Amino acid sequence: MSETIARGDATKVPVGVTRRGYNRGMDTAPVPDLPALVRCGQTYARRGEYDRAAEVFAGAIDLDPADPELYFLRGNAHAAAGAHAAAVADFTRAAELRPDYAAAYHNRATARAEAGELEAAIADYDRSAELAPDDPDPLNGRGAARSRLREYEAALADFAAALALSPDLFRALFNRANALSSLGRHAEAVTDYDAALRLNARHARAYMYRALSLEELGRGDEAMADLATALRLNPTGPDAFWHRGRLWAGRDEPGKAIADFTWVVRLDPTNAAAFNLRGVAHADLGDHAAAAADFSEAAKLDPTDVAPVFNRGMSKARLRDPEGAVADFTRAAELAPDDPAAFVQRGYVFHELGDHAKAEADFGEAVRLNPDSPRPYVARAITRRRSGDLTGALADATAAAERDPAAVGPLNLRGAIRAQLGDHAGALADHLAARDRNPDDAATLNVLAWLRATCPADAVRDGAAAVADATRACELTGYRVASYLDTLAAALAESGDFEAAVKHQEQAMELAPTDQQPDYATRRDAYAAGRPHRDTEGEPVAGG
Repeated sequence: MSETIARGDATKVPVGVTRRGYNRGMDTAPVPDLPALVRCGQTYARRGEYDRAAEVFAGAIDLDPADPELYFLRGNAHAAAGAHAAAVADFTRAAELRPDYAAAYHNRATARAEAGELEAAIADYDRSAELAPDDPDPLNGRGAARSRLREYEAALADFAAALALSPDLFRALFNRANALSSLGRHAEAVTDYDAALRLNARHARAYMYRALSLEELGRGDEAMADLATALRLNPTGPDAFWHRGRLWAGRDEPGKAIADFTWVVRLDPTNAAAFNLRGVAHADLGDHAAAAADFSEAAKLDPTDVAPVFNRGMSKARLRDPEGAVADFTRAAELAPDDPAAFVQRGYVFHELGDHAKAEADFGEAVRLNPDSPRPYVARAITRRRSGDLTGALADATAAAERDPAAVGPLNLRGAIRAQLGDHAGALADHLAARDRNPDDAATLNVLAWLRATCPADAVRDGAAAVADATRACELTGYRVASYLDTLAAALAESGDFEAAVKHQEQAMELAPTDQQPDYATRRDAYAAGRPHRDTEGEPVAGG
């Protein structure tokens, strides 16, 4: 992420090269003189043939092993080739031969930093700065090393000192911006990125990193523009595609996110995170087969990452593959045994399979792991309700409502359970409280209207209020939800408008699933005969 340079003068290019290339074909040729070898090594270095450059400089060293400049040049070649240990050895020898060789200390520091030896690198930058107090580069390099150690305040001091010596030093502005970004000081970071880009308008990474700070500042359109520029300057860089894909996903544009993540995995086929996020985008589009395939690839690339395994379980559940879902959630629970999410989701699968004992056990484990979260209590309440344990279900619904005082779901669930237990007044109180929390929640309006329209307790029924709430629920959903129209019909029947009740019940029947048609038809016939509906689910349940 940081910008540092290897130091050299105009005739001794800071790059790199090996001996085999120098000796090859030289058996019958005249032995070149030292300046010729240096020029040859520099030519290879300029071409990017760093191993061959190092070989040629090795030949030069054979001719004059006491010249520190030759070790310096070969060290640069090794460093450019990524041979950091060899580079450090050459810079060390150069400094031994010339103890005041500031550039050798600087370049040894850079090689050590590239090798991850940050403390040793800082010591070398210290020495280089002592020997060349007017040179900003040792200060910049030391700041970059300190940033990598997360010593950001010390790093900022180094960058400021470097910029005091050279106010237009691109790399110091760029590195300071990165340090400010790491500290969360994104407005200041953007200012430095702006200044850096005025000096070098073709630096793709500066655009990309500025985009990340702009994103943090809520300036998403500008961030998108910067990522587009970064990709125009470096169309084969996977990182900019990755970040733009994230932004598209955050903007609920899964198709565009898929396109960018596809470029990431094309450029970097080992990027497990990109496969995972592309899978999430496929899932957002409802293509769970494609999602599962991407999650599988991500899990194969990084078998220790719980995210793709968990996500694949979610997709398998939606693909109606409960055995596969259970297997994935089980593996997710093994990878992250302290995370309740896998237990909750596996519990839901067991619940759908009708295995209430296993479902309740999983929800119980989720409660144990996170007793302050309402979600596992809701889940366990649902499975206990289905298994007939209404007392346990009521306790869990109450616990969920206490832990999420703003949510309507736990209140409505508790209201439904109370209705089953015969506590109709308590049920009404819960649904009314839920409506108070969110007056335009269609589901809440629907259950409240159903209770007031169909409750066996005369004191609870209120036909006019039921019609008002049911009508609002239908308005909020465009009169396209069968169960809401069913409730409206029941409310109209309770109010005595049986003709309108039949009309809306028939509309509901047009939308209702086939397996529910007989129940809907029974209620329509009752309304046609002038009889309102009474919900027997509101009566006490045996064993409750």
